[in-house]
Amino acid sequence: QRYVTVFFSDIRNFTSISETMSSSRLAKLLNLYLTAMSDIILNNNGMVDKYIGDAIMAIWNAPHEDRNHAANSVRSALAMKSALKKLTEEWKQSGFPSISAGMGINTGDLNVGNFGSEQKFEYTVIGDEVNLASRLEGLNKIYGTDILVSENTMKEAGDDFFFRYVDAVKVKGKERKIRIFETVCEGRPEHDILEEVAAFEAAVQKKKKKDFVEAGRII
Repeated sequence: QRYVTVFFSDIRNFTSISETMSSSRLAKLLNLYLTAMSDIILNNNGMVDKYIGDAIMAIWNAPHEDRNHAANSVRSALAMKSALKKLTEEWKQSGFPSISAGMGINTGDLNVGNFGSEQKFEYTVIGDEVNLASRLEGLNKIYGTDILVSENTMKEAGDDFFFRYVDAVKVKGKERKIRIFETVCEGRPEHDILEEVAAFEAAVQKKKKKDFVEAGRII
């Protein structure tokens, strides 16, 4: 049992992209993408747990201790988002399509160790908190965001990052609603972003009071 941070990422519209490419071209694109993203994870003290097609699962604070595991995970996600924008421009010269990725991060107590069968096993983490990280990644499609984190991760990451409150959602396997946040940047954001976030938060308060017309007007 260990308190760790779990990360999931997934390329958006990957099925549609793969249908337009030969298997060899697709493999080359995936290799380029997974290598670049994995370098960022490893450089920020993370462990690449596994690749699931185009998806990446990574963990922090296991197997090696990392007191800043939540911050390092969030920092990696921001770096991956920035790097992917630059890399896709370079890849366009080779005829590859533009790609973007959604990312989900959660921090919690999990079982860590070797799991599997007598014939094959792997070092990984299991538990409900893993499922939440995966579901956060999927929720990016609904909210139009790139990096969603749980409240646990937001608090553990500390004040070096700026997060925007997004919603309180009830996900499968959880009885209570989970507050989720979008990772905006490391450090203080620019003034226009602060104004946008303030307007959004005001609209959320109107929504809670069921004043949907005013909430829509603010946004």
